[in-house]
Parts: sequence; structure tokens; C-alpha cells
Amino acid sequence: MFVMKKYAFPPIFEILEAREKKISGDLQSAEDIKAAAEKLKKDFEEQLKAAHDKATMIVQLAVEESRKIQEKTLEETQAKCRQMQKEAEHEIQAARNQILAEIRGYIAALTITSAEKVLKRALTEDDKKRLVDESIDEVVSTLEKQA
Repeated sequence: MFVMKKYAFPPIFEILEAREKKISGDLQSAEDIKAAAEKLKKDFEEQLKAAHDKATMIVQLAVEESRKIQEKTLEETQAKCRQMQKEAEHEIQAARNQILAEIRGYIAALTITSAEKVLKRALTEDDKKRLVDESIDEVVSTLEKQA
């Protein structure tokens, strides 16, 4: 026993101690690798969250920009419609004035001719003017009532 204790056990204990140190070192390395993997996983999750937040922000900006473009287009279209309506109203008013002027001319000529034929004499300029004005006023009031 003494010989074994002196010569056999010390190398066995050294081997066991070395093996224990190696196992402890391997366990520590595994723990370090696990901690590094956890840190990498945490960093990856943070980067993934940041990318998701950035993507959400980009989508929100795109939606807002689209809404602004849509509103601008709608405003421009409405402005063009209002302008076209104003132009149409001006054209209608000009055509109305032109038609009224033509009607006045026809009515004046018709009134004078009718009055001269009824009276069988030539009218004075004042009579002509009075008859034309009365006839025109009657026709215009009748047209306005119909419109």
C-alpha cells in the first residue's frame, strides 16, 4: 500500500486533477460560449426590432406622402374645375349678351316696321326710341320670367 501510495497514486491523482481542470475549463468555455451566444441573440433581436421599427416608420411616411399627394391632386383638380366653371359662366354670359343685343336689334326693327305700318306714317326718332325701349323691356321681362 505504501509503495502504491508513494509511486502509483500521485500520477493517478495528477491525471485526475488534470482531467478535472480540463473538464472545469471546458465547462467554463461552454459557459462563455453560451453567454456569447446569448449576447449575440440579444443583439440580433435588438437589430431585428430596430429594422422592424424602421420599416414601420418608412411605411407610415409613405402613407403620409401618398395622402399628401392625393390631397394636392384633389385640390388641383378642384381648382381646375372652378376655373373651367368660371370660364364657362363668362362664355355663357357673353353669349347671352350677344343674343340679347341681336334680339334688341330685331325687336327694334320689327317694332318700328310694325308701328309704321299700323299708323301708315313715318315715326319721329323720339317715337321710335320710345317704342323700341318699351318693346325691348317687355321681351326681356318675358324672357327672364321663362328662364
